[in-house]
Amino acid sequence: MEWKQLQKEQEMIHAQLRTVSRLREQKILIEKQIEHAQQETFKHSKALNQIRLKLDKLEGFSFRNMIRTWTGQQDELRAEKIDKAAILELKINEAKKMEVDLTDDLGQINTILTRINEQELQEVLRQINAKKKGFLQIHKPEQAKMLEQLAHEEMLTKQLITDIKEAEVAGETALTKLGQAAESLHSANGYSTWDTFFGGGLVATSLKHDALDKSENYLHNAQIALQRFHNELLDVHDMSTKSLAVETDGFVKFADYFFDDIFSAWSVHSKISTAREQVSRVQDDVHNTLLRLQDKHNKADDYLQSLQKEKEAIFQNVDIK
Repeated sequence: MEWKQLQKEQEMIHAQLRTVSRLREQKILIEKQIEHAQQETFKHSKALNQIRLKLDKLEGFSFRNMIRTWTGQQDELRAEKIDKAAILELKINEAKKMEVDLTDDLGQINTILTRINEQELQEVLRQINAKKKGFLQIHKPEQAKMLEQLAHEEMLTKQLITDIKEAEVAGETALTKLGQAAESLHSANGYSTWDTFFGGGLVATSLKHDALDKSENYLHNAQIALQRFHNELLDVHDMSTKSLAVETDGFVKFADYFFDDIFSAWSVHSKISTAREQVSRVQDDVHNTLLRLQDKHNKADDYLQSLQKEKEAIFQNVDIK
């Protein structure tokens, strides 16, 4: 069998094995993220119940409450508790939505993994390596060894480019979802005061309930898209080649905060414009990250071309097909 055909088959097997490895890493990561979402739901629900109890006490009759009413303190306390409750309700809703979407992602990963026979792939790879070893014994060892090294580096570079492309797609999706969230917040920018009732979640005093749900959903869609972008960036971060290092620490960290504090700004007495500013900052971060990814992509493409040219030079000077 010709060398190029063996190399092509080897690359295909390595790509599938790389997929298995990457999916297993993402599976572990997503399982942790699901656990975190569940913990967030439990933590915020517990805090919300405590606030409900305190509000019940404020509503109940007592001489202390009478004094607070005379001084205006009770209204301030009630407003403060309601403000905190509104934030917690938003965070609970978001954590539950994240758990649902991440569980769906995990299910898709498990489905793909069950379809791939890793042991069979390893056996095919062993056979290909044995044939290539026999090839080395026939041809000039020095040139053939150099060719093997170039082929390995070429394979890693192709895998890196694949990971970058997947990250770029996820980043573009995140940017689109962020744009939709920003547009939704822009349409609601004239409304600022929200109330809460504990039997059915949030209602807006100056904004229809369906419009509020729409904004919440757009924000969630942006957040899950950012989470997926973040996970793809970690794949790029883990990949490097002998001569092409990939430093991604700077543009992986931006996704760590997501919208962790956006709901704190988006509360009863704050303006929606504050949330818009936060979305805008994340949009800038994603855009800059995509530019840096494109730069890495271009460098990887250039490096791949140089490897292929060097390999072709060996093909021309040595009797290797």
